[in-house]
Amino acid sequence: MVKKERNSKTSEYCKEFGEHIRRLRKEKCMSIEEIAFKANIDAQNLRKYELGKQEMKIGMLKRIAEAFGLSISELTDF
Repeated sequence: MVKKERNSKTSEYCKEFGEHIRRLRKEKCMSIEEIAFKANIDAQNLRKYELGKQEMKIGMLKRIAEAFGLSISELTDF
């Protein structure tokens, strides 16, 4: 796989995952600030994740999952 294809697929997944996080947050009637506070991250970074504009490291994924009261596997099962 060429680097450009791999980056495109990664970007597509980031966007889909970000949309999933946003839907989940809205279902729980929580603001970006609430989740960011619970995950101990900057709200601006959470916005970037929701928009699929920033890739997430595993540590961040764990903190966001915990902020939702989920395991990583539960959060990534969409």
